Amino acid sequence: MAPTKTITLAECQEHMSDKDCWLVIEGKVYDVTPFLDEHPGGFDTLVSNSGKDATEDFEEIGHSRAAKEMLGKYYIGEFAGGAPAKAAAKRPAATAAVSSSSTLSSLIKALLPILIVLAAVYYMQMQQGVKA
Repeated sequence: MAPTKTITLAECQEHMSDKDCWLVIEGKVYDVTPFLDEHPGGFDTLVSNSGKDATEDFEEIGHSRAAKEMLGKYYIGEFAGGAPAKAAAKRPAATAAVSSSSTLSSLIKALLPILIVLAAVYYMQMQQGVKA
């Protein structure tokens, strides 16, 4: 069994055209050049994701199991940067940000009527003070 080749980001960035296209997905490097014309999303989708870690874009599309298995025939080595953290691991932080944003929004909605009433009371007191 031949040792696995480790490929750097700089090496990947030398292969970013419709004539020579490498992708990094889940810590592995794939030469997808032969697949460019067959890709259902068009070759430009693959070329625009070359030269960088395309894992997130690949996962967001929701590729089928068959598509994921197909990657095997284009595998050329391991990415020197390693595999990225799973998107699922990133989601709780995003969810927490949305949750705290929702809490702030709810708090503002609850306090806004109180602030309006206080402003009205203050205005009325100021009007009475001017008459006196």
